[in-house]
Amino acid sequence: MGTILLGVSKALEINCFLQGYYLGNQLQTAALANQGESSTPNGSDTLTVSLHDANTLNLVHSSRIILNQNGVSFFTLPATISGPHYLRIQHRNHIETWSAQPISIGSLSHYGFQSSASQAYGSNQVEVEPGVYALFSGDINQDGVVDGLDYNDWELDNNNFTAGYFSTDLNGDGIVDGLDFYSGK
Repeated sequence: MGTILLGVSKALEINCFLQGYYLGNQLQTAALANQGESSTPNGSDTLTVSLHDANTLNLVHSSRIILNQNGVSFFTLPATISGPHYLRIQHRNHIETWSAQPISIGSLSHYGFQSSASQAYGSNQVEVEPGVYALFSGDINQDGVVDGLDYNDWELDNNNFTAGYFSTDLNGDGIVDGLDFYSGK
């Protein structure tokens, strides 16, 4: 059964997976629900989703939304938004990812990052199982690259036995440990 959005002029259904949270069979960890950060039982984590004008790249609209375990989320938009826009996805410990091409916004639109690496600008995704793609994990400090600075942040929290909802918890299990480092591959 689908989701019914009442009183919303426009909605964009977004399908994407997070490499670090990916469990297989098109499901990912319910980090938000497991750590008591959301009342949504299948809430994987939050994303910041933004629309940018296709010609100028100016920010048009942005919102924080819940990404569900099945990779589906809904981005609600003002009725005044129309025409082609680039879609930008940001997550607290994954590489920022943009749509490969501008998308047209209608009353209910859809964009699926998960179906092909080429759905992301520069094919900037990783194949997590045959035919399923996800955003790259590991950008803990959100500087746009996965490098030693991210590892240093992870190592500090790992050495301190950090537990909870932290960006260094790359697999979303609530514990910063060696499994997070492995999940960032």
